[in-house]
Amino acid sequence: MNRKFRGTITILVIIVFALVSVGCGNTATTTNSTAQNTPVIRAALQGAYDTWPAWELAQGDQAKNGFQLKMTYFDSGPQQIEALASDQFDIAQIGPAPAMVGALKYNLQIIGIADDESLATAILARPDSPILKTKGFNTQYPEVYGTPQDLKGKDVFVSTVTTGEVLLINYLKALGLTEKDVHITNMEQPQMLSAFASGKGDTAVMWSPFTYTGFDKGWKVVADASTAKAPAVIFIVATKKFCDQHPDLVEKYLDAYMKKEVELKKNEATLSTEYSKYLKEWSALTWDEKLAQTDMQKHLTYDLKAQLDWFDNSKGPSRIESLLSDASAAFTAGGKFTPQEREQLVKFDYLNTTFLKNLGKSQGLIK
Repeated sequence: MNRKFRGTITILVIIVFALVSVGCGNTATTTNSTAQNTPVIRAALQGAYDTWPAWELAQGDQAKNGFQLKMTYFDSGPQQIEALASDQFDIAQIGPAPAMVGALKYNLQIIGIADDESLATAILARPDSPILKTKGFNTQYPEVYGTPQDLKGKDVFVSTVTTGEVLLINYLKALGLTEKDVHITNMEQPQMLSAFASGKGDTAVMWSPFTYTGFDKGWKVVADASTAKAPAVIFIVATKKFCDQHPDLVEKYLDAYMKKEVELKKNEATLSTEYSKYLKEWSALTWDEKLAQTDMQKHLTYDLKAQLDWFDNSKGPSRIESLLSDASAAFTAGGKFTPQEREQLVKFDYLNTTFLKNLGKSQGLIK
C-alpha cells in the first residue's frame, strides 16, 4: 500500500470504529452527537516526530479538543505546497523553505513552531567515503567533514526546497562551494533511501526518521543542521483563508498541539512503545523502542512561552526572522528565489503572531 495514504486510512478507520460503537450506551451516543457538530480541521502532515502530537490528538474523542482532525500524509514540504494550490488543507507543518514558497505563491501564514529537527537532519555518506577523511576544514565549522576537492562534481541526493536543501547550501558554503559545484538529484526521502542503499550517489541529505535507517546501514554523518549552522525548525502554517475565517480554530489547534507536545516531551522516557506505535500506523515504519527513544530525544520542542520568545521582535529582528532571512539569502544565492522575491520575504508579512499572542494573553504570559 502506498505510504502516503496509509496514515489517512488509519485515522479514518479509528473514526469509523467510533461511529460503529454508537448505541452501546448514552455516553457513546452523546459523544457521537457532539462529534457531528465539531468543526473539522484538514491537516497536511509528514511522517516525522512533529506529527506525533497531532496524531495523539486525533485518537479517541476529538470533540474535547473543540475540533476534529482530518489528517493527510505527505512525504515532503513541496508536496504539501502542491496540495495548497488546490485547497487541500487548512493547517500544515513544514520547513522554512516550503513555508516561504507557500507565502510567496499562496499567502501561506506561519503561525507557530512544531519542533526543531536540527539534530535529526543530516548529510550522510557511506563509511568508506573520502569525504569523511577530513574534519574541520573550515575552522568555523569544526564538526563538519569534507574539503572542496572531496565534494566538487559529486552526486548529491536531496529533497529540494526543504530544510534538507537549506542544510546542503550552508554545508557547501562552509567549504567555499555552491550547489553549482555538485550534481544534485531531487528525490523524496523514501526513494532517496532506496537509491542510496543501492550504491547510487555520493551523499544523501536526510531527515528523521530516514536518517536512522541510514545509521542502521552504517552511513556516517558528514554534517547535520546543528554543526552546519542551518537550524531545521519546522513551522506550523495555515492558509490565510482559514486564519481569516476561523481564528478560533487556529488558536484551539495551536493550544492543543503545544500542550500535547509538552506532555509527550515531559514523559518521553516512558513513551517508546507509544511512539513506535505511532510510527508504524502513520508512517509504516517498524522501530524498536531504543531507536524510538533516540528519535524522541533528538527533537527539540517549545512551549508557548518559548515560542513567544522565538517570535519576539520588540528589541530587533526575532530569532524566527533571522532564521528566515538566512534561509532566503541561501536560496536566493542558489537561484531558488529572485532578489525581488527575497525582498518581499524579508518584510515578514507572512509571520502571523496574532494567535500565539492571544494565547499568551489568555494564559497570563503577556500583559
